[in-house]
Amino acid sequence: MRFALKDPMLVTIRVEGKFGAVRELSAVIDFNSPYCTVLSQDAIDLGYPEGGNKHNERERTHPEETPRFTSMRGIDRGIQVKLHKVSVGGLVAKNVDAVVLELEHPRHITFDFVLGRSFLKHFKLTVDVKARYVSLT
Repeated sequence: MRFALKDPMLVTIRVEGKFGAVRELSAVIDFNSPYCTVLSQDAIDLGYPEGGNKHNERERTHPEETPRFTSMRGIDRGIQVKLHKVSVGGLVAKNVDAVVLELEHPRHITFDFVLGRSFLKHFKLTVDVKARYVSLT
């Protein structure tokens, strides 16, 4: 699958969570993000009620599920979940690690999901700067 090399790189994805809940979301491809990132309300809708918790509350009982990671806000913390399936066109990855990100005003951003390295590592990534495209196979 080939994507135009532009900023931001927006794609439509399909995410399947626990128990078969499915959402189609607008995602930005971020090669620097170690995890996929999902907003708290989307995580809840996908079957992860723990996504509604504050990360500092979850950290007290499950510290292994609240990793530190870099985000658009700097060093952040979130609640780690495992998405059953993440699809972009014909590319499908299963058991994708993601973190639930809590934003004060989530609808002020133009995407719902960050497609990070926890998804991208399932595929061969090729970047052709001269031709201005990125491909995943």
